[in-house]
Amino acid sequence: MAGFAVVVAEAGLNIYNRFHCQNFGIYGAEKVGKTTLHRQLRTRGEVSEIKERTPGLQRASRKLVKIDGDIRTIKAADVGGQSQFWHEWAKDMRKRKVQYIIFLIDSKHIDETFNLQNQLAWQFLIDIILDTHWRTGRKHKKKKHHDYPTAIGLWANKYDEWGNKYEYDGPPDKHPIFEPFKLGIQRLNEIGIPTHKYIISAKTDSEMVYRGVMTMIKDY
Repeated sequence: MAGFAVVVAEAGLNIYNRFHCQNFGIYGAEKVGKTTLHRQLRTRGEVSEIKERTPGLQRASRKLVKIDGDIRTIKAADVGGQSQFWHEWAKDMRKRKVQYIIFLIDSKHIDETFNLQNQLAWQFLIDIILDTHWRTGRKHKKKKHHDYPTAIGLWANKYDEWGNKYEYDGPPDKHPIFEPFKLGIQRLNEIGIPTHKYIISAKTDSEMVYRGVMTMIKDY
């Protein structure tokens, strides 16, 4: 009887996880692979080359994440990475009550040390999160506890392109690619928001993507 109850409970939990959405925000500078990540989450497999840029904030859609027998449903909206669209991140976070944020970077800041797009976009996001108010024009509204994200994912994308260019054999979360973002991570930690540093190839490796999403939901 006890065994049957456990089976029923697990079945009920799986049904709940399938239909209960976890709101994710996926942000980052332009051309870091945000749209590719969205498509990987929507349809598992190798994603074709994406040439068009995403204009502004798109409508959020559901994605089913399934790995190792566990199933979760997330909801996320694609947002253009051009700097004129960065303010849309705050709008998306506030409107959908985003619980988890995945901030994508690529290797542009180590390929070209003068290129600060990743760092500037990261600083912009940190300022939004740490601000105690939502700001719309001249209107300010104080944030409540649930307005802050549960965790931030700092994910280095396109590993299939840059992984062999930079010699490193340590743990992924200690990779030098994350070094310029240390101050922002420390500022988040000071207010109790953890950062999940992770390396992915959104275009070619669906398991890395799905495992990363599941880790954020289950560990944070």
